[in-house]
Amino acid sequence: MKKTMVFLNILWIVLAVISFGACSKKENIRAGTEAKPLKPFDVPFQPTGYTNILLVIAQEAGYYAEYGLDVRFNPLQGSSPELIAAVTTGKIKAATYGGTTASLTLIEAGNDLVIIGGIMSEGAALVTKPENLSQWKDFSDATLSGKRIAVTRAQSGDITFRRYLKNNGVDISKIEVVELDSPPTIIEAVKKGEVDAGIVYVLFRKAAENQGLSIIAHIDELAPGYTCCRVVTTKKELEANRTDFVNFLKGNIKAYRIFKTDPEKTLEYAGRHYDVEQSVLKNEFYDYGHLGLSPDPAKKKILDFYEGMTLIGYAKGSVNAADYVDSTLYEEALAQVLKESPNDPVFLELKKDFDAFN
Repeated sequence: MKKTMVFLNILWIVLAVISFGACSKKENIRAGTEAKPLKPFDVPFQPTGYTNILLVIAQEAGYYAEYGLDVRFNPLQGSSPELIAAVTTGKIKAATYGGTTASLTLIEAGNDLVIIGGIMSEGAALVTKPENLSQWKDFSDATLSGKRIAVTRAQSGDITFRRYLKNNGVDISKIEVVELDSPPTIIEAVKKGEVDAGIVYVLFRKAAENQGLSIIAHIDELAPGYTCCRVVTTKKELEANRTDFVNFLKGNIKAYRIFKTDPEKTLEYAGRHYDVEQSVLKNEFYDYGHLGLSPDPAKKKILDFYEGMTLIGYAKGSVNAADYVDSTLYEEALAQVLKESPNDPVFLELKKDFDAFN
């Protein structure tokens, strides 16, 4: 009898150990310790910029990892066309810097590119010296003929402004557009009187004001909601890794919710990645205005933008732009996020935007 009791006690201990081990294993699986390795997903990143704040939030909040991605910020430098071209060479999975102008220009030149998501819109302003403001009371042939306006290459604000003028009967051939290498160079050229005005974007709008220049107009006041930076990749990449891109967009969508509802958390995350003062980031994201941040690709707006590029002679209009904008990935991503949180007001608002602009 005694031997039987000892045997039963040992058996109960063994069963308990097995049971505990099984439970522990389940908890480990639940915690993701046995999950598949995260898939590398490289994107460009510039610490002196901040228009891709949704990527920073998604990274810091763990959304990319949640969806199986190891998103890595690549410190690529260069112009918008150069950053987007890096996608075609495989240096990065997707370009998240680079405006609509550069994307469509490279597409028209025959590059295997497709736009699948949004990053930012608006954000540009036309500036001049304060003593010259009276010369810009309106935009007409009388006031603009002979004017020199400085811009950076492939700038969305420049294209949008010229299209606005063309649509309002201004002979844009009588305006000299001067391409300079950077917004600070534009500001200096305006201050020195080398040009009559310049178009600068995001951070440099306030910088221009701080250096004594005056804003004639924010470009979105003339053309609300015009598109700028998009998420761009290649059709080849999409065919091979479509799910990865859907998951990337899901991370951006969930990050957008934090951006809209939690400024404190947004600024905390931003401070870990950007070489920009917190007060400046707060001003740009929440106070200054004239800056749109959204993960929505806004296909209709992109097609309208290409029409504008063609209208002013910046593009040939030789491609069907609709073939190079795929909003179905974002649609799929948003549907999946809404399935997780069907009553979330931010996600429901994104659904309304998607239906309106795609």
